[in-house]
Amino acid sequence: MRHAKCFVVAAAACATVVVAVAQSSTVHFEEDDVGKPPKGFSFALTGQGKPGVWIVKKDDQVHGNVLVQTDADTTDYRFPVAVYDGVTAKDVDLSVQFKAISGRGDQGAGIVWRYRDQNNYYITRCNALEDNCTIYHVVNGRRVAFLNQNVKVASNVWHTLKVEAVGDHFVVTYDAKKVLDAKDGTFKDAGKVGLWTKADSVIAFDDFSVAAR
Repeated sequence: MRHAKCFVVAAAACATVVVAVAQSSTVHFEEDDVGKPPKGFSFALTGQGKPGVWIVKKDDQVHGNVLVQTDADTTDYRFPVAVYDGVTAKDVDLSVQFKAISGRGDQGAGIVWRYRDQNNYYITRCNALEDNCTIYHVVNGRRVAFLNQNVKVASNVWHTLKVEAVGDHFVVTYDAKKVLDAKDGTFKDAGKVGLWTKADSVIAFDDFSVAAR
């Protein structure tokens, strides 16, 4: 009986490992077809205006294939979201490389977590026109900021944005420097993760890393 019990415990431990592995991934977009949406993502729109057009494109030799939100609709309260279908998590580490290509009204690039639907989620974003990073919750379609930090965000340059979400505590790192450290208890349950832009922002994304805790 003791051996049987050990076997059950070992099997349970293995199952836990499998779940942890399945909930960690990095999306490079290299296996996706250029000119088409990437596999493994769903697409949504918060606010008004046209839905986003998310297409895989070739970048430089370092980045290869990247994901670009290409539609520059100028509607101000417009937030296209690319939802990654592969992970649902509450506590999660996320990172992505982004490049603000264009946008006269905005050049905002963000990461989404605890996504319930297009109107309810957390978002942290950096904006190359405003030179800042901000963290928000979106509740019933209403976006509310709860912490902001001024930082230099150059256009047409690759940057790295990261967030560590554990319970009600969120730490945001931009280009290897901690810029936001905030607490908020609006969304307590697990949700999807994803990528985000605002208004007429045309943004490229690469190396989207997701690790559930």
